Amino acid sequence: MTACPLCQSLQTSLVYSVYDAPLFQNKVYTTEKLAKAVPTAAIQLRLCHACGFVFNAIFDASLMSYDNHYENEQAHSDYFQHYLANIISLFKSKSFLSKKIIEIGCGKGFFLEKLIAAGFNVHGFDPAYEGRHAYIIKDYFSDRYPHLAADIIILRHVLEHIQNPLEFLHQIASAVNYRGLIYIEVPSLAWILNHVAFWDIFYEHCNYFTAQSLSFLFDKFELGFLFNDQYLYLIADLSHLKKHITPTGSNSLSCKHFLKLVNFLNFYQKKLATQPGTALWGAGAKGVTFANLIDPQKKYLSYLIDINPKKQNGYIAKTAHKIIAPSSIETTKITDILVMNNNYYAEIKKSISTLPISIKKLKIRYNVPLITT
Repeated sequence: MTACPLCQSLQTSLVYSVYDAPLFQNKVYTTEKLAKAVPTAAIQLRLCHACGFVFNAIFDASLMSYDNHYENEQAHSDYFQHYLANIISLFKSKSFLSKKIIEIGCGKGFFLEKLIAAGFNVHGFDPAYEGRHAYIIKDYFSDRYPHLAADIIILRHVLEHIQNPLEFLHQIASAVNYRGLIYIEVPSLAWILNHVAFWDIFYEHCNYFTAQSLSFLFDKFELGFLFNDQYLYLIADLSHLKKHITPTGSNSLSCKHFLKLVNFLNFYQKKLATQPGTALWGAGAKGVTFANLIDPQKKYLSYLIDINPKKQNGYIAKTAHKIIAPSSIETTKITDILVMNNNYYAEIKKSISTLPISIKKLKIRYNVPLITT
């Protein structure tokens, strides 16, 4: 696929490639053998020069199967909890409390449960939901549920997984007769490029939005940023969803922005080769992607560290690096810790300070700090 799935322009260029990426970054495996046997696929990101949308031109949705190995819960972090509280405060400021809400792709229902605890009237949809709450339906949202008339649709971290986002939004809008508001939240491509975060590009995300490309979806909208600008949100009335997208204005993205990703990746491959004993903090999508790109043969990174008990003592996809708990650091030969998300740096430093080890922050001019134990 070379045509842009957003605006249909043929003015696209290949800007970034990975040839052997695991399909899922958030699946954890009980043995090294299972982890190494996971299916992989290629990523070929193309940039649309007309609208600035970036998409994986060879993404295959039929390969994606979310099962009980999938574990992307981040709620063990105080910083992440604060971010969720900010969303709830935003919703209250928009008078969402008095509205009927549907969250599409609610996952395990953690955020939805926080909304209910805060007094919101909300139902969720997710075919992979594993719980038993009656207010979450194990299905895809559609017009088969007219009794759950919604004033507001929540779409948090779903649209980046959808191969044809405009078509998908029209399916949702049609199910509610193009009435009500929609809240969309996606990773910010601008943040990824500004921080040269090659570890934020993975197979599960088949597309990447800037504020400009996301805004092309609607005639009228409100845009904002969350999670220290890593996430981009849009609020719009579904009646303003465009039927076709005709880009206006100049696109600020170019191929050179993605060349920096490749250069930074090469830098880390050389740097870690000289730093044995380095571990990654964060066994989520960022950490798993980083490990697979930088240390595919498991030569340099000793472990991944994570505070999620469901991940600890498991193995990440493809490389089969082991995931350990923070309390296990002192029993290893870890000498350096590479933090995969700067948002958690202060929290991680505080966590390590409770262990019987001394730490200090190494100065580094790149966006991922190093902690020395």
